[in-house]
Amino acid sequence: MRLFIAEKPAVANDIVKALGGDFTRKDGYFESGTDIVTNCFGHIIESQPPENYNPAYKLWSLQTLPLKLFPVKYQPKESSAHQVKTILELLKRGDVTEIVHAGDPDDEGQLLVDEVLEYARNTKPVKRVLINDNTLPAVKKALANLKDNRDFKGMSLKALARSVADAVYGFSMTRAYTIPAKARGYQGVLSVGRVQTPVLGLIVKRTRAHQSHDASVYYTMTGHFVRGNDVFTASWKPGEFAPLIDKRLIDRAWAYGTASTLEGKRATVEAAAVDDKETAAPLPFNLLRLQRWVIKKYKLTAQKVQDITQTLKDTHKAITYNRSDCSYLSDEQFNSAPATLAALKGILNPNFDIDATRKSKAFDNSKVTAHTAIIPTNNVPDLNRLSNDERNVYMEIVNLYAAQFMPRKTYKEASIAIKSGDESFVVRAKKTTNIGFEVLIGSDGEDDFDEDSANDGDNSVFELLSKIRTGEQLTTNKVIVNEKKTTPPPLFTESSLLGALVRVADYVTNPEIKKLLKEKDKDKKDEHGGIGTPATRAAILETLKKRNYITVEKGKLIPTETGYALFDSLPDNAVNPDMTALWSEKQTAIENGELSVEQFINELYIELEGLVAEANVDNLKVEPRAVAGQAQRLESPCPNCGKDIVIRPKVCACTGCEFKIYKTLSSKVLTDKQIDTLITKGITSELKGFVSNKNNKEFSAKVKLVDKVTGKLGFEFVAKKA
Repeated sequence: MRLFIAEKPAVANDIVKALGGDFTRKDGYFESGTDIVTNCFGHIIESQPPENYNPAYKLWSLQTLPLKLFPVKYQPKESSAHQVKTILELLKRGDVTEIVHAGDPDDEGQLLVDEVLEYARNTKPVKRVLINDNTLPAVKKALANLKDNRDFKGMSLKALARSVADAVYGFSMTRAYTIPAKARGYQGVLSVGRVQTPVLGLIVKRTRAHQSHDASVYYTMTGHFVRGNDVFTASWKPGEFAPLIDKRLIDRAWAYGTASTLEGKRATVEAAAVDDKETAAPLPFNLLRLQRWVIKKYKLTAQKVQDITQTLKDTHKAITYNRSDCSYLSDEQFNSAPATLAALKGILNPNFDIDATRKSKAFDNSKVTAHTAIIPTNNVPDLNRLSNDERNVYMEIVNLYAAQFMPRKTYKEASIAIKSGDESFVVRAKKTTNIGFEVLIGSDGEDDFDEDSANDGDNSVFELLSKIRTGEQLTTNKVIVNEKKTTPPPLFTESSLLGALVRVADYVTNPEIKKLLKEKDKDKKDEHGGIGTPATRAAILETLKKRNYITVEKGKLIPTETGYALFDSLPDNAVNPDMTALWSEKQTAIENGELSVEQFINELYIELEGLVAEANVDNLKVEPRAVAGQAQRLESPCPNCGKDIVIRPKVCACTGCEFKIYKTLSSKVLTDKQIDTLITKGITSELKGFVSNKNNKEFSAKVKLVDKVTGKLGFEFVAKKA
């Protein structure tokens, strides 16, 4: 009897279908005459709490740091205890002679099942099945090609090293900063993490760069050229001798002098062409691209999008694995596309040119990683039974999948290069000949704006440019100098921050760290030297909000005073992605058998001794302690009677009258600072994250103090720009 242990229930179901035979569903597993198939729910085993490694760790003390948490002492997760018990009993069955590890085919999936086997002290032989495509033919193919699980030991050790190091680093650094902060009166935990803290660092550095930006003037030029009775414009392209600084022209006299010199001069068309071009549909969504798209289009949070996809997958069985970092699909998924498109027929416009025989660049086995892109399954839900947000997210996934089977967008592009005096000018214009897939999903919108192609869609400009030939003589009617100001780097939104997290290497100045980050993701299509994973990034943002390190103002992520103070207190390698880069190099050595996990963790202990000794929270602004035996007070007095307002877990209440403000308003918890603002100014700035009691939709609004006697609050909605 073989025992298959899958990473998640959906994979267990796929294995049962692929094995065929007469399976009976039992409590936590399926069983046939030859096979048993059970599953985990992600990680069902976890490390025990620190005090189980050393009783002294129960008391937070600097003398016990860094915490020594290796070798790992495992225990079942409380939420998964029953399933762990089931798997342990199955492993002990006398008729089970072979185990088949069916975790996801990546290092985390390898560790996830391996740690269950280690906790069970399994001694039976273990095979490995690698399933990254859940279509029936692909699963059957994988089951026919089992490997020896010992061949993947390196992957498991790599993930184990990362997991242990994250725990040791996070627990130790959090205590190192929280202990002295509490001694100074700080109420709360100053959490520090390998990924969480560099994300805070990105936000802090971007916000400071935005605030400290000193605008400077630079110049561009636009040439107006005459051809017969026609006049058209072209953009100046700096030549070899233009006085540029940081690729910008800042010499005002040179700009206006050059423009004056060129006016009325003859100009020559150095190159003219009309090319036929085409654009393919964007690749199907991975989680990151889906989150960014939905945040931008529907104003949801990253966590909300992730939660919705989880519901679509688990409850409605309507989409494939939702936390994928891959944008590609398998050949088997192409073969099953006719059935999927047939199932979707009722929710797609019948007039769209969707052809299941068209094979887009998305279908490429060589680029599929541990999972495939997020696409709809054949199980199409009743759209009327989905919430509005669920329906929107689902249809975005459906439409981008269907776009893979639609014609490419085709267009003609006219491009002209002009020489006037010593200066060059260029202009382009496009004319769409077939809108193709864009009739379904609209313009991709991911391309950077290009001044040279600002005439896209203007057929009159295209028709004019398409008539121009190389060698023609034109007249430079005039050259306009455009004075522009540099703009500060934009504040991060959730969408732009998620985009930054996959390419953190671009924000790193240390060349060695940049190189290591890039090397870490060299085999990944959608990661370019990033930190975090698609499954954890949204949760990290929520943690930063919950810890009051950042807040959301008008859609922008802004550090709080605590966030700034923590950033300023930490060493550079803690607030930058250095740790991820350096660990990655060592974890690769562990995977290759060149370094042991124990050596790696011992080196970390030594490094942490120095970091703990240097921990300093002098920059942390701490509110004065309340008088012994009294609750914390707001800074602002009661607007009704002038007495103190005490801060309690759920309410801020006056000590002298009936005035009180409840902290939770329409599912959003107001901070003490926001309540202070309400009392002093009567209204807050626009806040995000309220949830309507009527339709369960999120909304943004200003909060205003309606009644200074009772503390009653109300909303003021900001008018949307037309």
